[in-house]
Amino acid sequence: MGLGTLVRGLIFGKDAERRRRSAKAARIRALPDRRVMADSYVPALAADGGRILWVGCREYTLDDYALLEAQGGEVWTTDIDPAAARWGREGRHRTGDVCEADRLFPDLTFDAVVCNGVLGYGVDSPAQQQRALKALAAILRPGGRLLLGWNTDKIADPVAAGLTEADFQAAPLGDQPTRVRFDAVTHVYDSLIRRG
Repeated sequence: MGLGTLVRGLIFGKDAERRRRSAKAARIRALPDRRVMADSYVPALAADGGRILWVGCREYTLDDYALLEAQGGEVWTTDIDPAAARWGREGRHRTGDVCEADRLFPDLTFDAVVCNGVLGYGVDSPAQQQRALKALAAILRPGGRLLLGWNTDKIADPVAAGLTEADFQAAPLGDQPTRVRFDAVTHVYDSLIRRG
């Protein structure tokens, strides 16, 4: 918990702080990239079912897990921040670095991975991104899906840089093409499948 959160909680009460966080989560979920996530990608992944790893947990991702699980998906979560575990799946959350996902989940193979807003937010250099993508490929079954979300103002294009080429190939997901860009935000989604 940050100092600002603690002070606001002490001054305005815990309920007010929860309402503020919920309002922030609602604003984030209303962004165009998050609408595509909720309206297209999550239903497509839910229809595929299986074991799904969600990399990066925040309050605004909770609804996505519920939708995936309502269709029979088994959602696992991970985040490098121990405090983010409260937004992960109870009993199916592991705290650790996505660059070491293969060490974090040595006992599991996933049918799909959602890695959204992680590259450029801690996994910044091309070398780190390459390690993360290799680690995710190691725990994703051949033919499994990787939905990679990143921002043009944070990192260079990882696909154009060839970082996905060895282990992944572009493939549409649901009703969306292999790459989705947005005019109003810098977010980009790349839909990939693991070679194999």
